[in-house]
Amino acid sequence: MSSESKLNISWEIKIVASMCIGYAMLMLCRTTVSVAGPAMLLDPDLQLDKATFGAILGWGTAGNLTGKLTNGVLADKIGGSKTFIFAIGMAAITTFIFGTLSTNSAFFALYFLTLFAKSAGWPSMANIIRVWFTHAKHGRIWGGISTSSRASSVATTLLLSSLLLVMSWRGLFFVAAIIALICAIILPKYLKSAWTDSEELSDESEQTMNMLSVWAKTHPLNGVETFGAILFFIKSPRFWLISLGVASLAVLFEFQVFIPIYLSETFNLMPAEAGLASSAFPLGCLVAVFTGGFVYDKLSKKNIMFVLGGMLVISISCLLSLRYLGSVEWGVQLELVLTIGLIFVFGFAISPAYYLPMSVFSIDFGGKHCGLLVGLIDALAYFGAMIFDFVGGAVANQDGGWQVFLSILIVTSVIATMTMIVFLYVDYVGSRSNQSPSRIQRSNEPHPTHTP
Repeated sequence: MSSESKLNISWEIKIVASMCIGYAMLMLCRTTVSVAGPAMLLDPDLQLDKATFGAILGWGTAGNLTGKLTNGVLADKIGGSKTFIFAIGMAAITTFIFGTLSTNSAFFALYFLTLFAKSAGWPSMANIIRVWFTHAKHGRIWGGISTSSRASSVATTLLLSSLLLVMSWRGLFFVAAIIALICAIILPKYLKSAWTDSEELSDESEQTMNMLSVWAKTHPLNGVETFGAILFFIKSPRFWLISLGVASLAVLFEFQVFIPIYLSETFNLMPAEAGLASSAFPLGCLVAVFTGGFVYDKLSKKNIMFVLGGMLVISISCLLSLRYLGSVEWGVQLELVLTIGLIFVFGFAISPAYYLPMSVFSIDFGGKHCGLLVGLIDALAYFGAMIFDFVGGAVANQDGGWQVFLSILIVTSVIATMTMIVFLYVDYVGSRSNQSPSRIQRSNEPHPTHTP
């Protein structure tokens, strides 16, 4: 490998690593609430119940939804890197303040702001990837970032659950905030806005810049303003299909924040034990997306439809098993092991469909408005998740509520499976009958042998 190629790879690694670390900080700030949830419910000074905790999650999801509608446009206008770093700093500050609060209304407001900041992560990274990487690398880059997201979720769940053994729930928020703020201060040194900011450019870097420039100029949304791009998106059946599919999957992902309380109440676990056991979900996601990005780039659209569709069918089976697990007497310990195993497989089954199709599609279809497109899709997704937070918390708060809670998830998983299969089929048919210039370029680009 030439020295120029090494220089090119070095900068790509720095950019990917910076995005992974930064998004891990956003996940850290978000995960703190779910891990601290059981301890907050037991705190006599707070007087929280599951319905109120669900409302906290719902207000946070409302912040996520609001942020998706604004931060995507912001990232398109001022650049992904600046928006990304600002979001990390804001999330750190609001997380610290959350740890000092005691009233429900204050919890609602601060978690709203925390997830408002966190919502900038994916649209910002879409813009960073758009200006740094060619289409042939998008699947593996998103796979790497998704892997980092899931790895950070596992790591932060284990870290915070372990810390909960030796400190109060408030201490978790202070620790998470300090770590995130330190990263927000350091990251600007490594996370540059574009190739032109990466000091000395190699010939390979120049070639990458030229390829990205040609793709941007030939994209149908080049020269189109924000309102025109919105009209372009909402007229596309694929936009609505992917939005409904991701919204359904977002509801399934909200199960993650309820898992510690679900395990704690179902099996009488201590809060820290429930938090540790709940790491099975992000661990399953981690295993799936670790290889998913690399495989995604190599599969045809037809095969992607069959692979992801099959995995979503498995997710339905996992929820059905959780719903009816108690109908047969297995013994408490075996039921706990089976439950953790099913949660692991459930996370494994839904994560590739949640992360990869929308992420790759958004850059390809949205072009320079990819941040806006990601924001619109995610906003609709978090609207569904927000409704589920309020409804799910209220349902779980009733006697025998967890069974009804799981039934809601089962219905949602069926909708998600059907919608995503239809989207992938429409995308497959469209790619055969009417390839866009960006897809033609992508199919003609050689797949590099190295991975940043």
